[in-house]
Amino acid sequence: MCAIFGIVGRYDKSKAMKAFAALSHRGPDNSGVVARNGLFLGHHRLAVIDPLPEADQPMCVDGVTVLLNGEIYNYRELKEELGLNCRTRSDTEVAARLFLEYGRRLPEYIRGMYAIAFWDGGVLHLFRDPFGKKPLYWAKSGDRFVFASEIGAILEIFPHFRWSRERICSYLSFQSFVSPDTLYPQIHQLEPGGYLRYEGSETFIDVYDPVASAVFARNPDSDEIEESIRESVKYRLVSDAPMGALLSGGVDSSLVAALAQREMQDPLPTFTVGYAEYEKYDERRFADEAARHIGSDHRSFEMDMDDFLQSVDELAAHLDEPLGDPAAVPLWFLAKKVRESGIKVLLSGDGADELFFGYRPYYEMADIEGAKELKYRNWLRNYFRSNYSPNREWEWYKRVFDGSVLFRSSAELFTDLQQNRLLKQNVKDDTSMSRIAHHAERFGEPSGAGWMSYIDLKVQLGEVFLKKLDRVTMAHGIEARSPFMDRKLVERLFSADPGWRMGDSPKRVLKDIASKYLPNGIVGRKKKGFSYPYMEWLHESGEIDLVYRVNREIGLFAKEPLTFMVERSKKGRFKHHLYAVWFLCKWLERELGL
Repeated sequence: MCAIFGIVGRYDKSKAMKAFAALSHRGPDNSGVVARNGLFLGHHRLAVIDPLPEADQPMCVDGVTVLLNGEIYNYRELKEELGLNCRTRSDTEVAARLFLEYGRRLPEYIRGMYAIAFWDGGVLHLFRDPFGKKPLYWAKSGDRFVFASEIGAILEIFPHFRWSRERICSYLSFQSFVSPDTLYPQIHQLEPGGYLRYEGSETFIDVYDPVASAVFARNPDSDEIEESIRESVKYRLVSDAPMGALLSGGVDSSLVAALAQREMQDPLPTFTVGYAEYEKYDERRFADEAARHIGSDHRSFEMDMDDFLQSVDELAAHLDEPLGDPAAVPLWFLAKKVRESGIKVLLSGDGADELFFGYRPYYEMADIEGAKELKYRNWLRNYFRSNYSPNREWEWYKRVFDGSVLFRSSAELFTDLQQNRLLKQNVKDDTSMSRIAHHAERFGEPSGAGWMSYIDLKVQLGEVFLKKLDRVTMAHGIEARSPFMDRKLVERLFSADPGWRMGDSPKRVLKDIASKYLPNGIVGRKKKGFSYPYMEWLHESGEIDLVYRVNREIGLFAKEPLTFMVERSKKGRFKHHLYAVWFLCKWLERELGL
């Protein structure tokens, strides 16, 4: 796990080195640079596989220079199956030799998480893994092309780039910014599965999307899915560095930890966080139960209001863009504790809910979508247009009766109408849909169970959860691995009937598998949406007033809906909405020096 950075075109070396240094937290073990006229390539390394110096980067293989951020989990099999003649034990060299042999078809062979740059004969090639587990940003200005693992490094080269008020709509819609957009109009994310070629000042971009192109084959039985999950976990245990696992006490993280523990001789270190004096949010007892059952070396930590305020300050200072997921704060707190314990690689359960339909709203949406078939729906259509409600359920029914796309990801927070009331700008119907239109076009018909799972992989996972996991863990020099996001496992599931995956209850298939490894108290417990007392702490500390202070300076929000959210949040309503606004204000306060 690492950071990659590069400039093609003229550059000032001292500025390039400063920009490169801005990424050093992602790879504290080694740094390497190639600097010559018109080309700067830099790599910070977090040594996890083959920590010997011969595997340091930038690495030159038969005339191709490679920078790799991530892991190629099946590199040993690829080396053997394809007869690759390698001089190191590293996955980086395997990636380079695959590129030399297969070029743009490289992603078809790889199982892993990665952002890779190849410099070959004066041409730059960039690849990003199909699920967006590793970040890759790029910008072009004049005769300079810059790419980096984080936006901050690009801003060091192009300090005149400014964030856009118009892009705030994407953040409010989805808690983040949907690829290829960022908060900065001049800076782009390479989409998950993206390939970019930069040659002679021209940019060519294509996207490899194995999920959208999956063809129905048959419904696998649970034994096949179980074997795929076991294999995926086993791949992600390859490491020359100390390893642990996040363990919340839910089915997903508990199953990953259980399968990992079965492959290990020593107890697997597992980690969870709880909350002082807030038992209704605290799930440490479930994590303790799971840990006892699987025999892990379990460690729990308690976060209080002071820890929360310190962690959110550090998080806001670290992030290049605002992120509206309140779960990033306890993850930041926990990642710091994990790193202090000496762990360098961490397993997570991300992706299971999206693949196995773990959210109750999936079933609600399927029911609401059926209203499209009502023969006499014009009266309801006119009624909803004439009777506004601030609740998002109102928007859902309005979309159905207007013939618009209903489900736009579980990450959707503010609907278009809610934003239109909140922002001092005209937010039109289907503005949020315009942000994900490229995904709808690739998928085909944006409705039904298959669409819900697909768009959640793209947005909820790719743009929120996996982005959060990468930025937070890498800030502390930790590599996070997500076994459920294995390309072969995902392709197998998407080649099945989505109705089979969805069934009549959340995570039916996964729970059948988990029951073989976990106690009934974990598998059978009712799913709770992740929460903790962030809103209570924001009110108790007076920090919530930040939204008023910042808004007086920048005039971004209308006063009435802002006050409405603040007051409702005291009764547990609109908490996530308000947190996203508050964190945006927190980020802007620092960005603008208010």
